[in-house]
Amino acid sequence: MENSDDRATSDRILKEGDMSYDRPLLPIGWMKCTQPEGALYYVHEKKRIITDLTESQQLLETSDYLLDRARQLGLPFHSDAELVITEVPGPNGRKDFGYYFVDHQQRLLFWVDDYDLSEIFFNVKGVTARDHMKQAVITQYWMHIGLYPNRRELKADDYEELRNILIGAIADAATSQTPLAPFDLDSMVRMLDLVEKLEGSIGKKNPYGVWVIARFATEFSSSRFINFSGQPFARLDAGKRHLEELKQMWVDQIVHYPSWQKYIAKLTSDWARFTIFSTVLLTTDVGLLAAPTLGGGGGFMTAAIASVYLSIFFSVASILTSIQLTNRVSGKEYSSATSTSALLTRTSKSVFGTDSLAIMYSLPYAFLVWGIFLFVLGISLLVFSSTNRAMLASLAPLYFLLFVCSIWPSISGRGAFEMFEKSWWRRSLIRGKSVHAAEV
Repeated sequence: MENSDDRATSDRILKEGDMSYDRPLLPIGWMKCTQPEGALYYVHEKKRIITDLTESQQLLETSDYLLDRARQLGLPFHSDAELVITEVPGPNGRKDFGYYFVDHQQRLLFWVDDYDLSEIFFNVKGVTARDHMKQAVITQYWMHIGLYPNRRELKADDYEELRNILIGAIADAATSQTPLAPFDLDSMVRMLDLVEKLEGSIGKKNPYGVWVIARFATEFSSSRFINFSGQPFARLDAGKRHLEELKQMWVDQIVHYPSWQKYIAKLTSDWARFTIFSTVLLTTDVGLLAAPTLGGGGGFMTAAIASVYLSIFFSVASILTSIQLTNRVSGKEYSSATSTSALLTRTSKSVFGTDSLAIMYSLPYAFLVWGIFLFVLGISLLVFSSTNRAMLASLAPLYFLLFVCSIWPSISGRGAFEMFEKSWWRRSLIRGKSVHAAEV
């Protein structure tokens, strides 16, 4: 008896003169299609059915039932509509049929049973308007075209609409600090160039061209839905230290990926600079420890040495955290919008939520600041441990002036002047001036 291995081997042998590589014939009416990404599916053009399953008889019975239901409900099934049937998980682990109808004239999907539209809302909260829900269905329509682009003409209206969307998005990205487009400026310029190369395929059955248009249209349609386009409370910008930026880029558990990429690039640049600063500080600390002046005894000297040692520890911590964080953001967790959203979702369910990410991203800077502070403290203890009163009297005013000038950049833009404007002293001065003016 011939076993399975022998049969498999015999199937690989090409008979002399044989030039046929086709699969076995399909049932009458069915045609095989290969999607540009390689997925196999089947089309029944007469009945306008699309499926990736092979049980033709059971499929036809199911499709007849669904088509009868559509006719009973008065739903459109004209020449520009079609039915998709696929396999979905059923109860008790068994497989079941899933379906949806497509109306190409309205760019909509519809069903002959009740359907919960929240399943296609991408975690967006607050969707209540019917026209907003429609945008989610339109997004699913473009996903459908991308999944099954074969035997379709590239429509002039679809081409022109996507081209105009790209032009508008490029203008927005070029002139706005917080664009809403789902891609960065360079990517959209390349996308527009690619789309314009498809102009010669308009009116032709070009599955690759149709797939490209559908792929891009899906992303922009999804972006319009997520940003409540056309709604009274539409998001008009993508909208800062770390915690604020994280919250503004991750709205409704959805990542605005171009902003996220810019944010990560900025973080990586900051961490590289902090590594350089920490290395310089570490070298200075080690050099200071080697100074003969620190060899003496006394309480001030001991405290100065302890401060310099602590400064070394914080400098090393800043370098280590910078290196680890740089390696982490270049990994798979940050490589796509999906993986980034999964990371943020997982983090939000932890004890500290997304605050933990913001704190972690701030560690290299925090360690560096503490290292600098402890270094300055060590120097101060060393200087003011001197018993020469004349030298201390001359250095103290300069030391205070330098201290004020050093912290000035940090406090000047953080509400210091606003606090002064609201202070009781400032208000009392204004009241005093008003009283004197009244007396005059």
